Amino acid sequence: MQKNNFFIYLLFIIQISCSDPFELTRTDIISENAVFDDPILADAFLFDLYDRAQFHIKSGNGNLNMGLISSYGGESRNYGVSWQTPYTQVVDVDFNENGLQGKVLDYYNYALIRECNQFISKLPESTRLTESFKNIRVSEARFIRAHAYFEMVKRFGGVPLVKDVIPVQGTEEQLYRARNSEKEVYDFILSEMDDIVNFLPSVPEIDGRITKWTALALKSRAMLYAASVANFSDEKLDGLLGIPLTDMSYYYKQSLEASREIIRSGVFSLYRKELDPSINFGNLFTDEINNTEIIFSEKYDYDEGKSHQWDALAQPSGFGFNWSSNYTVYLETLELFDFTDGTTGKLDRSIYDDATEIDPEWFFEMRDPRMKASIFYPGSSFKEGTVFFHRSMTGTKIDWPQSGPSKHVGSLATGLLIRKRTNPETPDATRSSTDYIVYRLGEIILNYVEAAYYLNDPNGDMLANINNLRNRAGMPSLSLSQLDENKIRQERKCELAFEDHTFWDLRRWRIAVEELDNRQRHRLHYRYNANTNRYTIEMAPGDLGGVRLHPEKNYYFALGLSRLADNPKLIENPGY
Repeated sequence: MQKNNFFIYLLFIIQISCSDPFELTRTDIISENAVFDDPILADAFLFDLYDRAQFHIKSGNGNLNMGLISSYGGESRNYGVSWQTPYTQVVDVDFNENGLQGKVLDYYNYALIRECNQFISKLPESTRLTESFKNIRVSEARFIRAHAYFEMVKRFGGVPLVKDVIPVQGTEEQLYRARNSEKEVYDFILSEMDDIVNFLPSVPEIDGRITKWTALALKSRAMLYAASVANFSDEKLDGLLGIPLTDMSYYYKQSLEASREIIRSGVFSLYRKELDPSINFGNLFTDEINNTEIIFSEKYDYDEGKSHQWDALAQPSGFGFNWSSNYTVYLETLELFDFTDGTTGKLDRSIYDDATEIDPEWFFEMRDPRMKASIFYPGSSFKEGTVFFHRSMTGTKIDWPQSGPSKHVGSLATGLLIRKRTNPETPDATRSSTDYIVYRLGEIILNYVEAAYYLNDPNGDMLANINNLRNRAGMPSLSLSQLDENKIRQERKCELAFEDHTFWDLRRWRIAVEELDNRQRHRLHYRYNANTNRYTIEMAPGDLGGVRLHPEKNYYFALGLSRLADNPKLIENPGY
């Protein structure tokens, strides 16, 4: 997002001060009317809203936290030993009455919502700006506001819907707002997207701006969540939490129709630039040139003042950055990826006995190509080298790498690392400019398939859509008899692995307690036999003695004592 010029311009104007010390009218500030009458200042205001929206949640420790949502979902283990913050935010955490303040999962952004409301109410009053200019930008602000409400409703359930600018010195009635129901929040998001979709352009003025397709993508995702709440949970707190089961089909239909409009638009297509399905899938997340699958990305550009360190922190040890190997993957995640012949990827774990030799060509290379693009494993090719994760070896290997058998292991390795989004072409891995994809066609297809499944496939194309994804991945087509709820969920976990979906999916399906609460994940230790080119594998606990916690009450996080104290009209969620 090319916003720096706007901010520089704004800063320049702010710094202008009056020359006459006795002048009564201050000229060192910009009036509200001036901001909303000037296209550059109005855009500067809007771009600040973009910057604060947090389309990609990575609060707290910033770059280290880029992988924390995946870690919460049990896909990976974030960097850290038992005392370090990224680790302690995930393992043995009790989300109690103190709430989420200061944790990466927290999102209660009414400061942003107030600024959105100010922009939405004031910009239309301008007499200098064109109607087209105002309509587009107000619609963008309404999207950002709806996005904020979506991030809150999926954490807390019903929250206060504030659509006006609350005066700083307002009355109690103005300042203290009661919680709206979960259904009312989702209905608000739906109505907002329906209202703005035709005002937004199909092609953004500047790369990174919201379009009509972004609005449809949010509708697709949010309505799938609403349908899941109706389908899998009960109403609580007199309707503040939960959605009536009778509304389930309505929300699935809304998600399906939004998804279908994107799929059938012809604007987007699945990324297919490479013949090798693994290389192709990996490049999807780093190729920003005519990438037809991307609907909306959070933009990064070091030269424009915004970058991250994912490439440095994610890559295996020994590939150019000392503080690496930070996002370690569990055995359970590896086993989600079936073999290319369609057989299950989950194996008899008795083979992990540190004695049975395993052919790495079969164990790793014959799995779903999306695995090879998403996970570093022993034998992965990277930066014209080979990744090794074994801690010891037997036999003789003359051409062994300089650092010996423990090369690339790292001190906290599980034997697997997140590879997805890691860009080997980044010149300086500590200053990565690779964008973070927020919405892409692959997700939208999966949203469509899931909604179609619960609606009994109204258009008769559910199977064709999921097989389109699988064929792009190099996996065999499914038959209609194979396409059940579990298979749809597995496909989603594989296609969207490490993209911050699994944790929220487990919650909306109401299976997070089953899959996460007090469940131990596992890591792998390898011993390499240089004479046979095979491994023995030992399985061990994956969380340094800790486990994740996700009791039933955590399907709705606590608002927390401080927020309850600030607003006497708030009601705490059950169990806290």
